[in-house]
Amino acid sequence: MGPVHPSTHGVLKVVVDIEGDTIKKAVTEIGFLHRGKEKLAEIRYFSNYYPIVDKLDYLSALSMETLYASLIEKAADIKIPERAVYLRTIFVEIQRIMSHLLFIGAFGQDVGNITGLIWGLRERELLMTLVEEVSGGRLAPMYMTNGGMFYDVPKDFGDKLVDILDKIEKKLEKDYVAMFQNNELFKIRTKGVGVIDSQTVKRLGITGPNMRASGITRDLRKDQPYLAYDKLEFDIASEKEGDSYARFMVRVEEVFQSIKIIKQALRLLPDGPVVTKTPWLLKIPPKYTFVRHETPRGEMSFYLVTDGSEKAYRLKIRSPTFFSIRALEEVLVGSKVADAVVIIASIDPVMGEVDR
Repeated sequence: MGPVHPSTHGVLKVVVDIEGDTIKKAVTEIGFLHRGKEKLAEIRYFSNYYPIVDKLDYLSALSMETLYASLIEKAADIKIPERAVYLRTIFVEIQRIMSHLLFIGAFGQDVGNITGLIWGLRERELLMTLVEEVSGGRLAPMYMTNGGMFYDVPKDFGDKLVDILDKIEKKLEKDYVAMFQNNELFKIRTKGVGVIDSQTVKRLGITGPNMRASGITRDLRKDQPYLAYDKLEFDIASEKEGDSYARFMVRVEEVFQSIKIIKQALRLLPDGPVVTKTPWLLKIPPKYTFVRHETPRGEMSFYLVTDGSEKAYRLKIRSPTFFSIRALEEVLVGSKVADAVVIIASIDPVMGEVDR
């Protein structure tokens, strides 16, 4: 199966042995993108590596930019303004909602519900347009920079954002519940399908929504707070069943929690500058720096080794999808071929961060 979109998500290839329509063995194959993201860090200045991180998890570019910016700021001992702290919190949660809305839509399509895809893209577009107004970019905004962000938000940004969030919340509470949660066919296709138990999660190092759907309530935003998360109240979305339905529901609930976080952050948003002025050519002294964030697909981390120059000596990236994909080799065994696409979709893979 794959590596093409009609069969799998992105350029993921799964070689399956089948008996009738039952999968007896599954082997995942990756590496089709040949990206070399980590090596590229060694030949680019710290300041112009941002366009590269945008294309890691390309459905969560703002999360990637914020994580990388936090890495450089920690390594170079740069303190960002308080307004930038809250704005980054707002934008990474906007990105989480956009990512999960696309997941909801794509997952709907993968279980045969095309309307779900249209709806997911429709609601996501509201936020995409707002991000474009602020940054000038859509899929790859290039909004974050060393010390903060390139521009402040417009004066009417908060009002527009709250209005959009209210619309999304109402749609999720009414239309999406009818489309998915109250849909018996959807439940038949997802409940009890592709179960990943908590022991498998721990053994394979799976993080994020795929982990929380198996009953493990770990979330870096709570356990190791960064940005403004220690000043905000929200719940960790989790389920116990570990099946495709549970992974879907965790992401739906995370949208509601992200809306809650954003509205709090908007109320607490202070005035002031959005960037600490830093030299474009940064020289970072020899050291080791490690930073990790809770991105839409789980714990994403950067490990940076510097040698005193204006480029990385080494950069290592730990991406959550890489570990979730490994679980497919076990979870797909015993399932039907028709369910394989549903199971693959339920882990929400983005191959840009896997083939890094």
